[in-house]
Amino acid sequence: MTHQNATLRGPHQPEEETPGGGSRMPLGPRRLVLVGSLCVLAGVLAGRYFVGGLVLATAGAAVLATALSYRVEKPWFSGLSWLVSVTGAVWTTVTAGYWWSIGAAADSSSGPPESAAVLYYLGLTALIIMSSGSLAGIIIRTIGRRRTPDLG
Repeated sequence: MTHQNATLRGPHQPEEETPGGGSRMPLGPRRLVLVGSLCVLAGVLAGRYFVGGLVLATAGAAVLATALSYRVEKPWFSGLSWLVSVTGAVWTTVTAGYWWSIGAAADSSSGPPESAAVLYYLGLTALIIMSSGSLAGIIIRTIGRRRTPDLG
Protein backbone atom coordinates (compact mmCIF):
# COMPACT_ATOMS: atom_id res chain seq x y z
CA MET A 1 0.00 0.00 0.00
CA THR A 2 1.42 3.37 -0.97
CA HIS A 3 1.66 6.34 1.34
CA GLN A 4 -1.04 8.16 -0.64
CA ASN A 5 -3.50 5.28 -0.22
CA ALA A 6 -2.70 5.09 3.49
CA THR A 7 -3.64 8.74 3.97
CA LEU A 8 -6.88 8.28 2.03
CA ARG A 9 -7.91 5.43 4.33
CA GLY A 10 -7.49 7.54 7.44
CA PRO A 11 -5.41 6.91 10.55
CA HIS A 12 -8.02 4.79 12.36
CA GLN A 13 -8.86 2.39 9.55
CA PRO A 14 -6.56 -0.64 9.50
CA GLU A 15 -5.32 -2.16 6.30
CA GLU A 16 -7.29 -5.13 5.05
CA GLU A 17 -4.27 -7.37 4.56
CA THR A 18 -0.84 -7.66 6.06
CA PRO A 19 2.31 -7.82 3.92
CA GLY A 20 2.35 -11.61 4.36
CA GLY A 21 -1.04 -11.85 2.63
CA GLY A 22 -3.22 -12.63 5.67
CA SER A 23 -5.97 -10.50 7.13
CA ARG A 24 -5.35 -8.43 10.22
CA MET A 25 -7.16 -9.12 13.44
CA PRO A 26 -10.00 -6.59 13.89
CA LEU A 27 -9.53 -3.86 16.47
CA GLY A 28 -12.06 -5.33 18.95
CA PRO A 29 -10.28 -8.68 19.35
CA ARG A 30 -6.90 -6.93 19.52
CA ARG A 31 -8.17 -4.88 22.45
CA LEU A 32 -9.55 -8.00 24.12
CA VAL A 33 -6.14 -9.68 23.76
CA LEU A 34 -4.54 -6.70 25.52
CA VAL A 35 -7.09 -6.66 28.35
CA GLY A 36 -7.08 -10.45 28.75
CA SER A 37 -3.29 -10.60 28.83
CA LEU A 38 -3.11 -7.91 31.49
CA CYS A 39 -5.77 -9.70 33.57
CA VAL A 40 -3.90 -13.01 33.35
CA LEU A 41 -0.61 -11.35 34.31
CA ALA A 42 -2.10 -9.41 37.23
CA GLY A 43 -4.11 -12.44 38.34
CA VAL A 44 -1.12 -14.77 38.37
CA LEU A 45 0.95 -12.26 40.31
CA ALA A 46 -1.86 -11.52 42.79
CA GLY A 47 -2.80 -15.21 43.04
CA ARG A 48 0.24 -15.81 45.17
CA TYR A 49 -1.33 -13.69 47.90
CA PHE A 50 -5.10 -14.22 47.64
CA VAL A 51 -7.52 -16.43 45.75
CA GLY A 52 -9.23 -13.49 44.06
CA GLY A 53 -6.15 -13.10 41.90
CA LEU A 54 -6.62 -16.58 40.50
CA VAL A 55 -10.20 -15.71 39.60
CA LEU A 56 -8.88 -12.61 37.79
CA ALA A 57 -6.47 -14.84 35.85
CA THR A 58 -9.38 -17.12 34.98
CA ALA A 59 -11.39 -14.16 33.71
CA GLY A 60 -8.41 -13.02 31.64
CA ALA A 61 -8.10 -16.44 30.06
CA ALA A 62 -11.81 -16.34 29.20
CA VAL A 63 -11.36 -12.91 27.59
CA LEU A 64 -8.39 -14.21 25.58
CA ALA A 65 -10.44 -17.18 24.37
CA THR A 66 -13.21 -14.82 23.29
CA ALA A 67 -10.69 -12.68 21.42
CA LEU A 68 -9.36 -15.71 19.54
CA SER A 69 -12.84 -16.78 18.44
CA TYR A 70 -13.38 -13.73 16.20
CA ARG A 71 -14.42 -14.02 12.60
CA VAL A 72 -12.92 -12.12 9.70
CA GLU A 73 -16.20 -10.81 8.28
CA LYS A 74 -18.16 -8.00 9.89
CA PRO A 75 -19.37 -8.10 12.60
CA TRP A 76 -16.35 -9.84 14.10
CA PHE A 77 -18.29 -10.95 17.21
CA SER A 78 -20.06 -14.03 15.87
CA GLY A 79 -22.33 -16.66 17.40
CA LEU A 80 -19.21 -18.68 18.19
CA SER A 81 -17.82 -15.67 20.08
CA TRP A 82 -21.05 -15.51 22.10
CA LEU A 83 -20.73 -19.20 22.98
CA VAL A 84 -17.11 -18.74 24.06
CA SER A 85 -17.83 -15.60 26.11
CA VAL A 86 -20.85 -17.11 27.90
CA THR A 87 -19.03 -20.34 28.76
CA GLY A 88 -16.02 -18.25 29.83
CA ALA A 89 -18.26 -16.29 32.19
CA VAL A 90 -19.69 -19.56 33.53
CA TRP A 91 -16.17 -20.96 33.99
CA THR A 92 -15.04 -17.85 35.86
CA THR A 93 -18.13 -17.80 38.08
CA VAL A 94 -17.92 -21.50 38.87
CA THR A 95 -14.19 -21.21 39.60
CA ALA A 96 -14.87 -18.39 42.06
CA GLY A 97 -17.64 -20.45 43.70
CA TYR A 98 -15.44 -23.52 43.88
CA TRP A 99 -12.57 -21.69 45.57
CA TRP A 100 -14.97 -19.91 47.90
CA SER A 101 -16.50 -23.23 48.99
CA ILE A 102 -13.06 -24.82 49.50
CA GLY A 103 -11.90 -21.76 51.47
CA ALA A 104 -15.03 -21.79 53.64
CA ALA A 105 -14.52 -25.48 54.38
CA ALA A 106 -10.89 -24.89 55.30
CA ASP A 107 -11.84 -22.04 57.64
CA SER A 108 -14.39 -24.17 59.45
CA SER A 109 -12.03 -27.18 59.64
CA SER A 110 -14.42 -29.47 57.83
CA GLY A 111 -14.20 -31.50 54.66
CA PRO A 112 -15.04 -30.01 51.31
CA PRO A 113 -18.76 -29.63 50.69
CA GLU A 114 -20.56 -31.94 48.28
CA SER A 115 -21.22 -29.00 45.98
CA ALA A 116 -17.47 -28.62 45.38
CA ALA A 117 -17.38 -31.69 43.13
CA VAL A 118 -20.39 -30.44 41.15
CA LEU A 119 -18.79 -27.02 40.75
CA TYR A 120 -15.52 -28.61 39.67
CA TYR A 121 -17.11 -30.70 36.92
CA LEU A 122 -19.34 -27.83 35.79
CA GLY A 123 -16.26 -25.62 35.52
CA LEU A 124 -14.33 -28.30 33.67
CA THR A 125 -17.18 -28.69 31.19
CA ALA A 126 -17.36 -24.92 30.63
CA LEU A 127 -13.58 -24.81 30.14
CA ILE A 128 -13.73 -27.57 27.52
CA ILE A 129 -16.59 -25.87 25.64
CA MET A 130 -14.84 -22.49 25.80
CA SER A 131 -11.53 -23.91 24.56
CA SER A 132 -13.25 -25.90 21.81
CA GLY A 133 -15.11 -22.81 20.61
CA SER A 134 -11.93 -20.77 20.52
CA LEU A 135 -10.11 -23.54 18.66
CA ALA A 136 -13.03 -23.83 16.23
CA GLY A 137 -12.76 -20.10 15.49
CA ILE A 138 -9.04 -20.45 14.77
CA ILE A 139 -9.63 -23.45 12.50
CA ILE A 140 -12.47 -21.72 10.62
CA ARG A 141 -10.27 -18.67 9.97
CA THR A 142 -7.33 -20.84 8.88
CA ILE A 143 -9.45 -22.82 6.43
CA GLY A 144 -11.08 -19.63 5.12
CA ARG A 145 -7.69 -18.02 4.44
CA ARG A 146 -6.41 -20.89 2.33
CA ARG A 147 -6.46 -20.03 -1.32
CA THR A 148 -7.07 -22.58 -4.00
CA PRO A 149 -4.26 -22.79 -6.55
CA ASP A 150 -4.94 -21.09 -9.85
CA LEU A 151 -5.06 -23.80 -12.52
CA GLY A 152 -5.66 -21.44 -15.42
